[in-house]
Amino acid sequence: MSLADRAVFFGRVIKSRLTGARAPLVVVLNVINRCNLRCIYCYGEYYDRKVADFTTGELKDLIDELAAMGTKSITIGGGEPLLRGDIGEIIAHVKSRRIECGMNTNGTLIPKKIDAVSQLDSVCVSLDGDEVPNDLNRGDGTYRRIVEGIKAARAAGVHVHTNTVLTRNSIGSIDHIMRLARKLGFMTEFNLPFYLGERDSKNDELYPDDEQCRRAWRKILDYKARGYPVLFSRASHLYALRWPDYRRRVYYDEDPDFDYIRCYAGRLMCFIDSDGSVYPCAQLIGTFEARNIRDEGGFAAAWEHLASNPCRTCYFTCFNHFNLIFRLDASTIAETVKNTFREAL
Repeated sequence: MSLADRAVFFGRVIKSRLTGARAPLVVVLNVINRCNLRCIYCYGEYYDRKVADFTTGELKDLIDELAAMGTKSITIGGGEPLLRGDIGEIIAHVKSRRIECGMNTNGTLIPKKIDAVSQLDSVCVSLDGDEVPNDLNRGDGTYRRIVEGIKAARAAGVHVHTNTVLTRNSIGSIDHIMRLARKLGFMTEFNLPFYLGERDSKNDELYPDDEQCRRAWRKILDYKARGYPVLFSRASHLYALRWPDYRRRVYYDEDPDFDYIRCYAGRLMCFIDSDGSVYPCAQLIGTFEARNIRDEGGFAAAWEHLASNPCRTCYFTCFNHFNLIFRLDASTIAETVKNTFREAL
């Protein structure tokens, strides 16, 4: 996002805060129900879905509707969005509406789809550590393909950040990710898996214990303090460090007994899944009763339904960075502006 576009974005945030008006300023739009990998912690099981994908026309109409409602940032996801034959056309349409366009991808198809990827403002590539732990999480041979994808995107001048999911397999790989980030020139992001033990016991052995989580957040904060390229704000990482119980990822319909960062999902941001369901965020698949854009009233009706989102807070840095911006946290806004200047250089 350019400095001018960033200024417009912050202006819309301030207007929404002053007036109380809701608007989908930040949208994650999943465009495909297929994936070429089978990651062990996938929150949406996109590798096994039997749902028809959006048509090109449906996506263009939806993007037009989002633009009319004030959307300033769309992150395209999946499944694996680069499996779509029309993905370049979709990216171009987002950009034509003066909306920042990012993408979440597993990175393995970037070299083959570099013409499409080069149109993006930024790309988030899933990379879970060095070769052994990454391949345990994401599949044999994926590490080398992902790194080649990162190199291709950087060579094309695209801003890259990685998302590292901290499982028991990969939580010891923070040092490797930081060294590689400095070497290849990308920013880093770290998250715990979206679905933890309070949802079901599937793959329960993947999840780090609380002490492992705290050591990880301390290490990430230390790297950030030393100037390593950590994407999200210090405040969002401190909040994750101080979370009382990592097996409880959200407070849903219940106020926590600590000072918490309010959730703005459903107020200033939302998640549109590739089956057309509209959620406050991806964490709430299967928890929040979503409306679908193919139902009567389309996206506008589904968006209005999100006003009933009862989620209070979570520990995810990726969401709380935006929540802190939306509550006009000065330090987070300053870090965001600093990153914008860094990208402009």
